[in-house]
Amino acid sequence: MFVTDTIEIHPSENSNWRKHKNACPFYRERWFPCNDVTAGEPMYQVFCMKGTPPVTWEEQERCMHSKTCCWRLAAQTQKESLSKDAPHQKHSARSAS
Repeated sequence: MFVTDTIEIHPSENSNWRKHKNACPFYRERWFPCNDVTAGEPMYQVFCMKGTPPVTWEEQERCMHSKTCCWRLAAQTQKESLSKDAPHQKHSARSAS
């Protein structure tokens, strides 16, 4: 079992988990400098304090450039907002006719 398989202290309370200056405020990672990457051991571990960790390189890039909020939660909120407004917009279009 790798060290990456366990989390003994929550990342928000552990100094081994690092924040990044321009990353999402909920993104944390910890590095394993002694691991052997050629043997398949991970270089680092990612933790999301909102439960939406990146699963692709593209998602991780978005996490690394979302300084003020979680991009995934912001997109979800925007989608919900648009779906709530959609019936109102249809009704407004009918009443304008």
